[in-house]
Amino acid sequence: MAQSRLQFSREAKIEKRRALENAGVSVHPYSFSPSHSIKDALEAQGNVTIAGRIISLREHGKLSFIVLKDETAELQLICKSDVLSTYDLLAYLDTGDFIGVVGKRVQSQSGQESVEVNTLTVLGKSLRPLPNAWQNLDDPEIRYRKRYLDLLIHPDAKRILDARWLIVKEIRRYLQDTEGFTEVETPILQPLYGGTNAKPFTTYMNALDVNFYLRIAPELYLKRLIVGGYERIFEIARNFRNEGIDQTHQPEFSMIEWYEAYADYQRMMDVAEGLIKHVAQKLNGTYEVMIGEKLISLAGAWPRIRMIDALTQFADISVEKMTDEQLQSLLDQHHLKIKGSFSRGKAIFELFDKLVTPQLIQPTWIIDYPKEVSPLAKQHRLHPDEVERYEGYIGGKEICDGWSEITDGLEQRKRFEVEQQHMREGDDEAQPTDEAFLEAMEYGMPPLGGIGIGIDRLVMFLTNTWSIKEVIAFPTLRPEKTVDAPQKAQQNPPSHISKTTQSDIDLDSARTLLRSHMKNEALIHHSEMVADAMRAYAEKLGEDVDLWYATGLLHDMDWEEFPDEHPNKAIAEWLGEYPQELREAIAAHAPERTGREPQNALDRYLFACDELSGLMHAASLMRPTGFQGMEVSSVKKKIKDKGFAKNVSREDIARGIELIESSVEDHVAFLLGVFEK
Repeated sequence: MAQSRLQFSREAKIEKRRALENAGVSVHPYSFSPSHSIKDALEAQGNVTIAGRIISLREHGKLSFIVLKDETAELQLICKSDVLSTYDLLAYLDTGDFIGVVGKRVQSQSGQESVEVNTLTVLGKSLRPLPNAWQNLDDPEIRYRKRYLDLLIHPDAKRILDARWLIVKEIRRYLQDTEGFTEVETPILQPLYGGTNAKPFTTYMNALDVNFYLRIAPELYLKRLIVGGYERIFEIARNFRNEGIDQTHQPEFSMIEWYEAYADYQRMMDVAEGLIKHVAQKLNGTYEVMIGEKLISLAGAWPRIRMIDALTQFADISVEKMTDEQLQSLLDQHHLKIKGSFSRGKAIFELFDKLVTPQLIQPTWIIDYPKEVSPLAKQHRLHPDEVERYEGYIGGKEICDGWSEITDGLEQRKRFEVEQQHMREGDDEAQPTDEAFLEAMEYGMPPLGGIGIGIDRLVMFLTNTWSIKEVIAFPTLRPEKTVDAPQKAQQNPPSHISKTTQSDIDLDSARTLLRSHMKNEALIHHSEMVADAMRAYAEKLGEDVDLWYATGLLHDMDWEEFPDEHPNKAIAEWLGEYPQELREAIAAHAPERTGREPQNALDRYLFACDELSGLMHAASLMRPTGFQGMEVSSVKKKIKDKGFAKNVSREDIARGIELIESSVEDHVAFLLGVFEK
């Protein structure tokens, strides 16, 4: 029905366009020259020429009122039939159309600032109604796909993007005008990736018949410019990393990196701290910012704490006194895994990231990192197992990263060799050896400090917006329709793409299999709830409904009989005749037991539905009406209440929501809609 109304409205607008053209009106002229923006027109006297979009149109016989909006403000137009010679053409205008007018500044009888129109020019005829006429555009997925509509009807969306553009402008202004840096450019297409530990995107260049990589960081090219004689440089770079998407990560993102000759990491922290304070002051007029519901002050000197001291201060862990075995035991206790082989440095970093990072609410510099996790940072002048690396944390999130740079080509080669060993041991984010960069270093480099700040994350922090998709004009999303790919790509589809064909699964047999191994009705009920949630999401996403339902139904089937072997027992012995995707998803919902992390849509949604469904079921048991009438806000309170349903992992709930690129509110609301039925 909604589509038919939209089509009817579109056809009516096309008819109005024809009527205007038949009357000799050019509905899409080449240009128009306003004398004022609407904001300036509100302050002006006499005649003004303004242009904008119609957002409201009301007719009262021989008098009509139009609300016109441009990017600066909105203003009421008064159209009188005895003044405006083309008054009859108003019948063919709609909200969404662009017009230009010439008129006299007046006040309406009610005292509203207005323009009495003398002449009106059609500047653009819209063919679709604005969203408030046919849908509320509250679905985040639609908002991100049709950001142009989001900006039209949600002032907060435009406020956030306006803040982003201002932040970028002020970053440039501070570095260029206050610190004397030069803005430069480096390649996005690179024959070898480097500068950080991340998975690259690979592309093929026909002209050179060779693979290239999209830049994961501009660092190594910026350092080549330092070798070439520049001393203070920065680049606002678009980077690309072929990794996960969640609330704080996108595969395409913006970063500012700058380097200063003759500086160390202490000087770089000073510059970064000054820049962030400057940008916050220009954006908000104050050094105070809201992070969640907490008011945080950026004023004053930010504390600088060594990483091992932060573990002692915030987690009561004295790593200097611990053996490797004790560190490994701590990792196991917190379900943490190290990529590649074990090392003390990797263990220290993983424990810090898990246990300390969420507690770093006030602005804090964490300094002196393990050497093993910082292949490009200079060895610490006092502590040989550490490097002079620093990260800035605010609101429990890392917002910048830098170090005293290695300037010794021989030392850098040793670091690259360690990275190659990590790569051979299975670390697919390890950096390859860049011989061209090493050659450049051997021509000599001065002492050097460097830093990188994620612009997207900085905007999130300064606008108190905790979804990266809100601060990017057009975030990366799954395509709505399958795009025709070259035949070679079709023959070798990526393994992480979910299958959309229907699986031949007998659901009655699946239910029988479940009950043959599970007798506890509460556990069976949980399995059925997760199955219902998975089926609903499959229907929404256009996935294989039976496969998703069966995956949810069987994901815990060995828990009652073999809790210590779950889910490996079921995967190895009971589910051999079920699709591989089902077995892999069940493995991925318990990565600490199986070693498989969620990779595709089926994996991610099972992870997201499992733990939260358990908490919501527990909450329903406390209500006489069960799920009926349950509010999203009450579920959120239960999530925050660590004393409620203690066995439910809040960390897994949060991670699941990130995995499906949703919010707590949207995910809970969707599940409530399923469980109420």
